[in-house]
Amino acid sequence: MNIHAKRIKDLQYLLKKNRLDAVVVDRKLETSFLTGYKQEGVVLLVTRNGAWGFMPKMFVDDFNAFAGSFVKASAPDTLMGAAVQKARELKLKKTAFEPETATYQSGNFWKKSGFAEHAGLIQPLRAVKEGEELELLRKSCRIAAKAFGVLKPKIKTGCTERSVACELDHIMQKMGATGPSFSLIVGFGPNSALPHHETSDRKLRNNEAVLIDYGCVYGGYCSDITRTYFHGRPSDEFRKVYAIVDRSQKAGVAKVRAGVDSRDVDSACRDIIADAGYGQYFTHSTGHGIGLEIHEAPRLSVKSTGPLAAGMAVTVEPGIYLHGRFGVRIEDSVLVTRTGREILTK
Repeated sequence: MNIHAKRIKDLQYLLKKNRLDAVVVDRKLETSFLTGYKQEGVVLLVTRNGAWGFMPKMFVDDFNAFAGSFVKASAPDTLMGAAVQKARELKLKKTAFEPETATYQSGNFWKKSGFAEHAGLIQPLRAVKEGEELELLRKSCRIAAKAFGVLKPKIKTGCTERSVACELDHIMQKMGATGPSFSLIVGFGPNSALPHHETSDRKLRNNEAVLIDYGCVYGGYCSDITRTYFHGRPSDEFRKVYAIVDRSQKAGVAKVRAGVDSRDVDSACRDIIADAGYGQYFTHSTGHGIGLEIHEAPRLSVKSTGPLAAGMAVTVEPGIYLHGRFGVRIEDSVLVTRTGREILTK
């Protein structure tokens, strides 16, 4: 079965499971995920036993080449209005939309049309990668990992954070990436202690930490990786902190496998840092899912729940941040497999 036809079938199963008659989908990320057609401006209505696509007339032929066998395409005057009209024609009692993907404007329209908010319908489908998704994700991560090896020898005293970020982006695009998966973070010295530092024009000095948090997009799929090292002669404190974070990160990665609760991966990392006396300096969650977006399900945190499943791709990224001095974060993207895990950013 075509992978996109399968996704429509999987979504229809979730509709039945959640006692919904239909769902409307109007964000490009989700419509392309479900149909394979990557143009903006498509509205889908998926019912328990059918699917309709509403789009500008100039899209219809191309859309049919991707999804014509399992989605009925048409070109009405108003796309969202046509979805509402079709739901009424079919006498659907409970049609949903996902509030986390709807814009303020479209969400209000769907509400006024009598549709109900219902989160978490397409998200579970996107969380588990399969088929071509896996190879695209692997390639994205390989590019990011390889790029650091090319970049590091180019980082010299006097370089600015911004120039390093630009060079890194250039290297990844030369390797085939279409661009960065988020605004690249380069932090020198005290800036490395800011987990979401905004890359600046600060120059690198001798004997200070370098933290680079980055990723790229390849084939629509995002990678995420962080590397930290010391430029010059590392202090005893840096060596100590780095060793703790390294041990924490390895423990978290080792915990990743199908059936493990997502919170347990966070605990595996957090307990090591806390036992070493640095618990208060680990100020964010351990990780998150990656895929079509840089942050998606599942989340690995103190509050997260639910088991990991084969096909999920997550980051494991513990850190210790000593304000005004330096920070250390080590991050890899990891795929959950049937027998354990695969580190994608080696």
